[in-house]
Amino acid sequence: MAKRTDSKRRKLNNGEFVRSDGMYAFRTVIDGKRRTIYSKSLSELRIKEEKLLENLEKGLDIDKQKLSLNDVADKYLESKAKSVQITTLRTMTYYYDRYVRDELGKKKIADIKRSQIKDHYLHLISRENRISISTLIRLDTILKPMFESAVYDDIILKNPAKGIITEIKNESRETPKKVSALTEEQQDDFMSFLMSSSKHEGVKNLIVFLLGTGCRIGEALALQWSDVNFDSNFISINQAVAYTKVDGHYKHLMKRTKSESGDRIIPMLKEVREALEAEKLRQKNNGMIQPDLDGYNDFVFLTIRNTVYTRENVLTQIKQVVKEYNKLHPDNELPDMSTHQLRHTFTTRLCRNSDDLKAIQKILGHKDISTTLNIYADATEDGIKESMQALEGKMFKNNNKE
Repeated sequence: MAKRTDSKRRKLNNGEFVRSDGMYAFRTVIDGKRRTIYSKSLSELRIKEEKLLENLEKGLDIDKQKLSLNDVADKYLESKAKSVQITTLRTMTYYYDRYVRDELGKKKIADIKRSQIKDHYLHLISRENRISISTLIRLDTILKPMFESAVYDDIILKNPAKGIITEIKNESRETPKKVSALTEEQQDDFMSFLMSSSKHEGVKNLIVFLLGTGCRIGEALALQWSDVNFDSNFISINQAVAYTKVDGHYKHLMKRTKSESGDRIIPMLKEVREALEAEKLRQKNNGMIQPDLDGYNDFVFLTIRNTVYTRENVLTQIKQVVKEYNKLHPDNELPDMSTHQLRHTFTTRLCRNSDDLKAIQKILGHKDISTTLNIYADATEDGIKESMQALEGKMFKNNNKE
């Protein structure tokens, strides 16, 4: 029979008892299930009792209180596999596995405090690890919904990750590194050199297309001739190409555009139309053979080996063009460039020549108007600076004396 007092003659409450090995225990029945908690001391046991009853009052699921963050993350990622594209899922899994799983991920999710998440984030961006604030923000967009799913499942009462990124940005005064658009002079220098070079014939028309449409690289590589309407002078963007590892091997995959708003129709600029016409003629003259990719075999842009480009293929060639240009123009070097920088350059020019935000959003395939607004604000701010710089020395030129 359970003792009603402990060895120190302290009275035990209902449900409390002392085991033969000296451990304190509390047993009760919740929703028809017997629950028992243990502790080495009576005071600690009663703290656990209070927490148990408090969680019950809050409506939390007691059966899930022992789940680790990793347990919740695995379930969350499993559910996401049914709704997101394979490349998105791989990115989410990579970020979680690399930055969370082996440390914070092993803790019970019910015990994780806001301060612990913040300390973990600060550790990641410390000198020891030096991940960028942009990478940390990306990680937070993955981790925060995992905690939110635990709130929804009554495992925790509130999301401890909310607001931490804003707090860290304000404290560190570090802002995410933004992709800079090429200046008009840089764009002219880059394109003039590219078009006069005989070494990059295969990629010239693709670069003109990227710069003249603002398409994402995956969207451009998935473009098929059936998406190009020369009669009506528009192109249809409705899918993208990804190059990712499947069953241990890298391969091309056709996928949906980034979001539903990614499906769009873009009118062709004169230069884009000419580039597409030139590409069609190039393929015909070279007798290029279309590859088969998931049943698709009508691609606009192909390598000299009759394969679909990868993002890395195109990036390597862009960097090579920049390297060759800088070697010949050491006093007027071009910055390091990426495919996304071509999209950002197009966006900047578009924003400076139009204030129709809904049209800009549609052309760029932005899901959220706030993304368009942010880019528009940056573009117009840079435009103001450049306008004033252009005025320098001209406003009062009649008063300038040697």
